[in-house]
Amino acid sequence: MKFIFLTLGLLISSQLFSQQITYQVLEDNPDQAYSKFIAPEWGAESNTTNLSLFLGANGRIGLTEALTLEGVARIDLYQINGSGIGTLLEGGVFLPLKSKIKEKKVPVILSYNPYAGTTYKDGKRYNVEETRSITIPNGQYKNQVGVRGGLHNRLTSIYDNGAGGNIFLSGVYLGGQWTSQAYVRTKINNDVERIGAGFTRVYGDLLVLPVSTPDAAANTGDVKSDGILGWRVGYQWYVSPHNGDYKFLANSVFGAEIGHRPLSGFMFNVSWGFAFLNSK
Repeated sequence: MKFIFLTLGLLISSQLFSQQITYQVLEDNPDQAYSKFIAPEWGAESNTTNLSLFLGANGRIGLTEALTLEGVARIDLYQINGSGIGTLLEGGVFLPLKSKIKEKKVPVILSYNPYAGTTYKDGKRYNVEETRSITIPNGQYKNQVGVRGGLHNRLTSIYDNGAGGNIFLSGVYLGGQWTSQAYVRTKINNDVERIGAGFTRVYGDLLVLPVSTPDAAANTGDVKSDGILGWRVGYQWYVSPHNGDYKFLANSVFGAEIGHRPLSGFMFNVSWGFAFLNSK
């Protein structure tokens, strides 16, 4: 009996050992991550006057070694509570003032199988996805803090008090931004190469919009002036900013903003894009 248990233990240990994953870090350089790109996107924005679905693009392009051009262009395709045309045009620059390297865990995707199996629930069949990954414990993240500013133009529709029209908001945004990026290239089981990378930015802006007026059709009396100042806080995540294999969610770029604009009030938007024309 002891011999049987010993044999089973050795077999189990051997199987577990054979499934272990070993890795070698070939490169750990955050500057290799893509932080410049153009991302066609779609999403939704809700504000006090309207809820809209939009299509557009956002991008980051290097102007100089220090300055990065950041811009957004969107058009409202469908409006739940509004009439007329809605657009957003924005462009500005980001200037980093401080840069720091910080060590933190970096996830590396080894493989992704969207059809790993099936499961059943309430008589329905569902596909099972499988993602295998490892974590590099001491990867380098390049964090930058700086200032940003530019032009902000928003045309949003309104349907209020039985009448429809547009609110035009135009001016500048001024604020600060934090970015973080990582890039770790590894060799797995002394065989294939896999890359773990990411790019994230968080920003906060003061919106100064001296042109904040409803057109004649929207000026029903219920839309009242509330000054020229607004604010917003935003987040953007480029999931896999590299050119290696097994990118999680392809070249997905997620974004979200929350804030307040004059006249149109509280606003919240989310977007999902796919990056191309990538550069470091």
